[in-house]
Amino acid sequence: MRRLRTAARHCMRRASSPGPDGLTWAQYRVGLGGRLSDLSQRLRTGQWQPGQVRHVAVETFSGRPFDILICPVEDRIVHRAMATALQPILETTVLRDFVSGGRPGRNRLTAVRDAAWHLGEGYEWVADIDVRSAAAGRTVDEVIDWTAQRVTDGSYLRLLRRVLEPLPSAMHPGAALLPQLLHLMLVPVDEAVGHLRVVRFYDNYCLFTRTRSDAQAAYDLLVAALAARRLAPSPAKSGVRHAPNPEDLFLSG
Repeated sequence: MRRLRTAARHCMRRASSPGPDGLTWAQYRVGLGGRLSDLSQRLRTGQWQPGQVRHVAVETFSGRPFDILICPVEDRIVHRAMATALQPILETTVLRDFVSGGRPGRNRLTAVRDAAWHLGEGYEWVADIDVRSAAAGRTVDEVIDWTAQRVTDGSYLRLLRRVLEPLPSAMHPGAALLPQLLHLMLVPVDEAVGHLRVVRFYDNYCLFTRTRSDAQAAYDLLVAALAARRLAPSPAKSGVRHAPNPEDLFLSG
């Protein structure tokens, strides 16, 4: 109940459209305690079921079309509570210091800061790879397998499957769990390049070296590690760069 209340307050701080049920946050706040108590009971007894989702086409600032999901408000609370429960496990067992994005106190600004530090230390050749469509094509079974390597609570894994199965794809934009699931997917990639000077912002990797040949070797190593996860670089946004402006790294589009 406490975790659901915290998740609800977090969700209510964000401006968002109603889901297919048409219920707004203003309406959900009426009788909030009773609503959350009922939701908690249904989650405990396994009676909770996710609602339908609404697709919304948006355009990024770079002009790229983007399809996101808008879930009913109750589903968003469940998603946020699950993400909050998973985050401490990621922080203690998964995420390395070079990872920014989707975690407390680590965002694009920290990624740019870390990149500037490596460049200032003389590591001016950068293997820069933005992963192409990192979240696309992942199955629910894959996601459950990644999570089960870190989470042993069977009730959490069953609920995660229930949350993900109705979605068009297991890691679809718009779900609150997407950043955590992305980090879990990239664990083997982080391990493969972790001995190098690395900065990762979500699915954008920068590996810092002193020479062009070392940067190319780092690039090839990262490509191979991504391929093992059925991932590949985005051709338009990846390459070996010399002394880039750190502000130009980790941009969308």
